[in-house]
Amino acid sequence: MLISVVTTLYRSSPYLEEFYRRTLEAVRQSAGSDLAVEFIFVDDGSPDDSAVKAREFLKRQTPATLVELSRNFGHHRAILTGLSFARGDLVFLIDCDLEEPPELFAEMFHTLEQTKHGADPADVVYAVPHRRKGGSFERVSGELFYKLFNVLSDVRVPNSWMICRLMTARYVRALLAHHERELFLGGLFGITGFRQVGITADKVHKGSSAWTLRRKLKVALQALTAFSARPLWLLAGVGTLISGCSAVAILYMIVRVGVFGLPYQSGWASTMVTISFFGGLNLLAIGIVGLYVAQVFAEVKGRPCIVKQVRANFEREATAPAPGSTTGIPGNGTIAVGSTSVEIVARSGPPVVSPNGDTARSAGSRPASEPRHA
Repeated sequence: MLISVVTTLYRSSPYLEEFYRRTLEAVRQSAGSDLAVEFIFVDDGSPDDSAVKAREFLKRQTPATLVELSRNFGHHRAILTGLSFARGDLVFLIDCDLEEPPELFAEMFHTLEQTKHGADPADVVYAVPHRRKGGSFERVSGELFYKLFNVLSDVRVPNSWMICRLMTARYVRALLAHHERELFLGGLFGITGFRQVGITADKVHKGSSAWTLRRKLKVALQALTAFSARPLWLLAGVGTLISGCSAVAILYMIVRVGVFGLPYQSGWASTMVTISFFGGLNLLAIGIVGLYVAQVFAEVKGRPCIVKQVRANFEREATAPAPGSTTGIPGNGTIAVGSTSVEIVARSGPPVVSPNGDTARSAGSRPASEPRHA
């Protein structure tokens, strides 16, 4: 079994050597000699000498890959790029700044192995901190954001999730089938599906972070607009409610004057009712247009329908990749995205076909998950 350790580099130079040593030790102690390890480092345009230090790991015996991006594309895009180069049966994603202890691999690996004995094995084990880092404002605002996100979206995201997680190869392939550019990785982790198990862990706060308030607000807006159209429905609903109430008030004024002969209500009341009526119509119209734009937005994203497993009582051939499921990556040729694979099982039981599952391999061959995301 091959374990791919994926991490990103941004001002990471002081931590790399210790991260490399502790991670390698944690992986080897957890699974013994039957486990092979590879490292994938993604330099996300780091302004320090992180890439230079990472090149030293290429001279060592343990397989390692250094992916240098042309500039800073952001943490989440760098993560997906690194995952696309992972070849392992299991992928251990973790930040290298040591806020998340590499020793978490042991508990995650043990948890993942335990679920294999159940009816529904897990594909992801992720970490949730015991206590959200930062001051009172950061903790409260973070809790409010995730509560609002979970209310407005059909995707459920843990209130305090960590990057650190252990994933199967088939989950990673399914995750990489998404082609979004403005990323909220927490939402993608959830919308990909599969069974995901959370464990609690301690997260150390090193005192500084590249995630400024401005960047957090930007990611929050991206997350809400990318995973929820409910604000548009609310806008249309509010517009309808305002226009309806204003129409009832206008009808009341007309009946009051025309039927009962009472004095006309001039001044503030009639003016506000008229303004509210047309203002509500404007909100309704904007909401309707927004709903159509949301439909176009969803179509452009082209989020895949991910097949976890197919069961049949006869042997099946591998399903061909969906039309248009390839993408060109400069320097790496044309790579299949979301291609399927088949595991042939004995006829004594129902054959299992795993379109997003583990690829059938000959004895001694190494797993391969080709780069598909740039």
